[in-house]
Amino acid sequence: MLTCRKSILIALVLPLALALAAPLASAQAPKPGSSGTDRLFLGFAEEAAGVPGQWWEAQLEFRDGGPIDATILRGIVALKLFDRMEMGGRVGFGSTDAPHGGEDGSGATDLDLWAKWNLGNFDGATDVFAGGLVTVPTGDDTAGLGFDAFDIEGFAGIRHRLDTVILAGHAGLRVNGDGQIGGTELDGNTSVLIGGGVLFPLADQLTLVGETLIQSERYDDTDTDWRVLAGANWRPWNRGMLRGGISVGLTDGSADAQLFAGYAYVF
Repeated sequence: MLTCRKSILIALVLPLALALAAPLASAQAPKPGSSGTDRLFLGFAEEAAGVPGQWWEAQLEFRDGGPIDATILRGIVALKLFDRMEMGGRVGFGSTDAPHGGEDGSGATDLDLWAKWNLGNFDGATDVFAGGLVTVPTGDDTAGLGFDAFDIEGFAGIRHRLDTVILAGHAGLRVNGDGQIGGTELDGNTSVLIGGGVLFPLADQLTLVGETLIQSERYDDTDTDWRVLAGANWRPWNRGMLRGGISVGLTDGSADAQLFAGYAYVF
């Protein structure tokens, strides 16, 4: 587990790194709708898209229920290290408000690390990706921000571009380790993920995003996580992008609602 001091340092360093990296880029911003420019929210790691060079994002999440309320400042970084490969990570620092007299707290979230490969572009309009993700238990489980367990996930995704819309889908298998949260022991299961999205590029500066994500029970005596999201990627400047979305949970295993607001610099 990270100490509180280390957790605060993470939350401060990632947005600062984003701000410092922005002026270093000299390349023109990628066009809306191109692979890696417009990304999903819930399936960011698993979708069939790779960054053109680098992606630095500071994201704020407000979560209502599921079962606790939380406010999380998160950093997301994705890098194109090789021609067809993306590597990325995300971690945050948050505070929670537990219901029914539960223990509130603050601390780091779990750390997600992933790598994925572009398996090919077909007919000039369809991309296929496959990769893997590891969740490292850096989160504070007593505050409800982590599960104190290593998880491993394998996934594959496909993205197809039509004249006016982009269709995306992905699926994965996740092995969840035994962990705990708030003092409650959790027996991990192997869960299945299925997600998809529709992206509507409007003019040069705005893309609307519709998305859904379903994950079967990660632990014994829990429920399926099924969420739907509506969001947008907006580019009011030549470089940089504002991203926002609202997610609603459709099952007891989901947060009742989530609000995402972030700034991403892509080059």
